Amino acid sequence: MMSGDNYLWSANVIWKKMGNYKGFSYKLLNVDPETKIIEMLFRFEPNQKCFFHRHYHPTSTLVITGEQRIYQKDVDENKTTLSKIRKAGEYVISKDEDTHIEGGGPRGGIIYQNIQAQTEIVYSILNEKDLSVKVDVTFDNFYNDFSSDNNITDKVAI
Repeated sequence: MMSGDNYLWSANVIWKKMGNYKGFSYKLLNVDPETKIIEMLFRFEPNQKCFFHRHYHPTSTLVITGEQRIYQKDVDENKTTLSKIRKAGEYVISKDEDTHIEGGGPRGGIIYQNIQAQTEIVYSILNEKDLSVKVDVTFDNFYNDFSSDNNITDKVAI
């Protein structure tokens, strides 16, 4: 456990797995249907990554503990390379579409993200080989997940 992050690594936060993916988990902090803003935390285990995905909306990211590592894919060379390492305290705003894998460093990492969804599709999970869309994740998916965790009864049909 890293010093300074006792709360985020403790049992006080209920971290959720995303499907059958291993090595990372998330916590939805807020999903606002009026502003279409999603606020969430991601926790990466040491040296673990998520999957290739494509962001479509402005996203603010703050590294809270550890590192956030960003990997890019060269489809022609069929090679994935580390392109950025962000350390605790680093903040960035991404305004354009962005395709990558995120992960943690040797001590893992926790990041905060604020996503300003402007259309229904928030991001797409991609096939690793050719980066084609495997599945789209929508605002309603986030809202329904958040609603079930927080006993909100006005769920959106998907």
